[in-house]
This record gives sequence, structure tokens and C-alpha cells, in this order.
Amino acid sequence: MSKTAEGPRGGDIAVGGVGGIRTGPGGTTVGAGVGGIKVTGPGGNSYAKVGGGAAIRGPAGTTVVAGRGASFVNGQFVGGQSWRAVNGHFTHWNNYTGAWWGRYPGAWWPGKWAVATTAWAPAAWALAGPYCGCAGEPVYYDYSQNITYDNGTVYYGDQPAATAEQYYSQADAIADAGQTATDEQWLPLGVFGVIAEGQTQTDKLVQLALNKEGAIRGNYQDLLADKVTPVSGAVDKQTQRVALKLEGNDQVVVETGLYNLTNDEVPVLVHFGSDRQEERTLIRLTPPESGEAQQ
Repeated sequence: MSKTAEGPRGGDIAVGGVGGIRTGPGGTTVGAGVGGIKVTGPGGNSYAKVGGGAAIRGPAGTTVVAGRGASFVNGQFVGGQSWRAVNGHFTHWNNYTGAWWGRYPGAWWPGKWAVATTAWAPAAWALAGPYCGCAGEPVYYDYSQNITYDNGTVYYGDQPAATAEQYYSQADAIADAGQTATDEQWLPLGVFGVIAEGQTQTDKLVQLALNKEGAIRGNYQDLLADKVTPVSGAVDKQTQRVALKLEGNDQVVVETGLYNLTNDEVPVLVHFGSDRQEERTLIRLTPPESGEAQQ
């Protein structure tokens, strides 16, 4: 059973139940379900041309022309100052080799790499999207920019999309949907350092890979504690929303977008339950060509 309430920005939002239809200002309808959110604007999505290619859109169809701290080049957001700073300080370039996996026997290990031969390899959207069946233009999730929280309501742009509790439940369901994977050919998405705003160094790493079913696997490494925890989750193919969990912790859910993970600087949202969220950024780590740095 659901009811309709007026959102703080003037739109109507259906509260209660897993599904439901929300009508925002201007006539935009938002249908929510466990698998994600479907947004249909009254005039359809619009795209702008940037540098000869289609600009990236946000989850409500709005055009995104700049990524956080990065530049838009050939369909991707390439690293800015944060990317240069974190990579410049990083030294653990020998991670995710055969010796590394031998040192951490509980870590997730890919049965087979679909392309490349290293966990460090990046995957552009042109490869990652079609690989798992995400059709259409890429969607960029930028928390506190095109996705915001206001008085218990989550907004896509200026449109109410879900209650905070529903939005958390959706992320939780997406992560759980990837717990079982039968396809063991994994496309590496790369290795990322985790930072909060203002940080120029990282002591936490995330290594991720994707299969054709849309399941995601990888490892979270705390360098200070010298501890590795397997990561599992999935991408919702309709919304391109990604949600991840750490093994042994069912409450904390990390979300981002699949397109985000093909870029150098990746906005993510960490849900500590339905009533607390914190933003982080994943910085793609690109090994030096010489490979001279050691653990």
C-alpha cells in the first residue's frame, strides 16, 4: 500500500511499497522498483554534442558536460588534479599479481580474464557497456550534483525519484542480485584508490571486474591494516546503477554507475544503512610504464 506526499521541491512522491509511480514537477514520471528506477521525461531525453560525440547524460536524462575534477575527452572523463596527486604518491604497483593472490588466499580470484591479462587494465564504456548488455547512452551518477538528498527524498536533478529508504533498498537489492555468478569470464574494470574530499593519497584500494551477466567481483584492500576483503555486487542493466557489498558486511552498500567505473575519477556513494550516506571518490590507478615502484 502506498500513499502520495508532496516533496519539498513541489513534486509528488509515492511513499511506501517497493514499486510505485512518482510524478515530479513538469509532468516527469518516475517508476521505482527493486531493480532500479525508470525515469521518463515529458519530452524525452536530450543530448548535446561535445567534441564531436554525444555528451553524457545523468540518470534523469539531463546532459552532463563536466566530470568532477576531470575533463571530458572522446566520451570519457579523464583524470584531473586528484588523479595526478593520488597516482603520484602511490607505490603498491606490484599488487594483483600471482604473488599477491598467493599472499592473500581469501581474496577473490578471477576464473578467467575475458580480455587483457591483468587486473589493472581499464575498460572504456564502449567495451564495458555492451559486454554486460547495458544498451543506450552511458549514464553518469554524480552524488550531490545530479543526485541529491533533501528531507528524506532522493532527487534526480530536480525530480523526486525515491524516498531515502527506498533508494537504499534498491541499492541493497542490486548488490544482492550479483551474489551468484555462473559466467567465469571476467572483464577487468581496473584498480582504484579510495579517497575522501581533499585527500591526495590513498590507503584503501578497490579492484573490480565484470562478467556478461552483470555480476561484479573484486577485492577491497586496507593497506594500513594489510587486510583484503572480497567484494561482490552487480550492475542493473536498465539503469546502469552499480551496487557493491564487502564480504561479511551486509548493511553497508557502495553504489556508483557502470559508466563511472570506466573513467579516471569515479564518484561513489556509501550507504551506512538507509539513514546515513557519505560520498567518496575512486581514483583509477595507472601503473608507471617502467614498473619500478615496489610494495
